Amino acid sequence: MTPTIFERIIQREIPATIEYEDDDVIAIRDIAPSAPVHVLIIPKRVITSVDTLDDADAELVGKVFIVARTLARKFGIDASGYRVVTNTNADAGQTVPHIHFHLLGGQPLGRMNSGAERSHAPARSGVLRDAGLIVACAIGLAITFNALNTKSIPWIKKEYERITLDSSEITTYIAPVAPTASPAAEQPTQQQQSTASTATASQPAKEQSTFVPTPGVVREITHAQFKAFLASGPYYLIDARGAEKYAEGHIANAVNFYGGEAEARIPDMLQSVPKDRVILIYCDGGECELSHHVADVLKRFAYGPIFIYTGGWAEWTTKK
Repeated sequence: MTPTIFERIIQREIPATIEYEDDDVIAIRDIAPSAPVHVLIIPKRVITSVDTLDDADAELVGKVFIVARTLARKFGIDASGYRVVTNTNADAGQTVPHIHFHLLGGQPLGRMNSGAERSHAPARSGVLRDAGLIVACAIGLAITFNALNTKSIPWIKKEYERITLDSSEITTYIAPVAPTASPAAEQPTQQQQSTASTATASQPAKEQSTFVPTPGVVREITHAQFKAFLASGPYYLIDARGAEKYAEGHIANAVNFYGGEAEARIPDMLQSVPKDRVILIYCDGGECELSHHVADVLKRFAYGPIFIYTGGWAEWTTKK
């Protein structure tokens, strides 16, 4: 069975900000926090979800809450208040099949009112007041659904740093390697040297390339630069468009990771995307938001260099 992202963090295969650890439990900072303090408390023993707990797990789960209390005191939110929650299975928003608990605090988190409590609220009069309540409820439901949905839409459009790669920088990320010289014991005769020299002049040896890791580097590239990277060295190509568009057509060797689901696909990407190659990403073209979503996630986990082909599928189909 493939290890979960939490197992890989426990084994130190993936970096994380660790706030607490003992033989049974590890607590790490959430990479996409929903509050000023957002820590994931994870039992080291793999338990799929709350639904698979049994009586033997009672002591371990109890320890999770003791750790939550300890961390709340550490971050100074014990007096103001905090929340400890866990999601169970897909409808609740669980994306990793390894039970974990969210410690949230540092700001007012709001009440978690039940439907029964709301049904006993005093009746409101007046058309405008009723309309206002309906609008407020709709907004509240939208916020709640968006927060729990793995495909949530950000309320504020994220602005990414957009840096264009200078053509002179390509060799910074793909370094040429000179052909290996022949051993001294196999030196050719003078006549062979003359023949080889003539052949070399007419057919120069093809230069090989080697990968140069530069974690965190993200650059936008042109069609010509994109083709140069495809031809020059080891690369991993990602199509950040939706699955339907990918199925209709894509660049050869591209793997599909939809940018709109980049956060939810973190475990899949960390499992599949190698760190010893240049990462190339494209989508439809233009502002390349989908490509930047994917690049931003990979950047957090020390991938790089990452290059975004801004012309995308639209330009590629016209120039291929």
